[in-house]
Amino acid sequence: MVGGALWIVSTVLHATRPLGCVADECAVRPMRASSAAEGILTLAALILFTVTAVALVVLVRRAGRFGKAGRAGGVLGILGISTLVVASLVQALLYEGDFPLMPHFVIPGIGALVIGLVLLGVSVLRSGVLPRWASIALLLGMAAMAGFNEQTHAAWLGLPFGLAWMAVGYALWTSRVETAADAAHARGSTRRALGAAAAHHGPRPTPQDRA
Repeated sequence: MVGGALWIVSTVLHATRPLGCVADECAVRPMRASSAAEGILTLAALILFTVTAVALVVLVRRAGRFGKAGRAGGVLGILGISTLVVASLVQALLYEGDFPLMPHFVIPGIGALVIGLVLLGVSVLRSGVLPRWASIALLLGMAAMAGFNEQTHAAWLGLPFGLAWMAVGYALWTSRVETAADAAHARGSTRRALGAAAAHHGPRPTPQDRA
């Protein structure tokens, strides 16, 4: 959930900046730059997305529904996130938010990430490791990123992506809470059953009682 929230904050900060340029427009208008804060937020969000994605992969593999699509999605997702993380680090640390070659990293990085996460999302949906609504939210968030462009109004399409990861994080968190509650309930039921059985049969007679 935290990763999704950080991504949303970064998206809002970036999308509210003056419009940038695409292709020939850059001859008369500068590109939309990013601040160091936006780069740090994006980087932190991507790291948390990676952790969540790894958790999903583990769950899907345990369910035995990973398959070729899941493996391909995992590889593409790792390549996409790695590209974006490296580009974000370079932009934030070396270029003060104005890395001129950023589009050459963002476009293929987001492309690989979107395709990879769509494939992973399909595997998650088929496996049933997440509630159906969370799996569908993940797929919709990935689909929205297909039209994402940080230089135009399409930068707002990053919001569904962040919301999707918040939904996935919430689903994982609630499932852990429910699992822990079920385990505690089961332990309590076992103790009560043992106590009831002991009370029903009464204390075992001692050798002195038998005499």
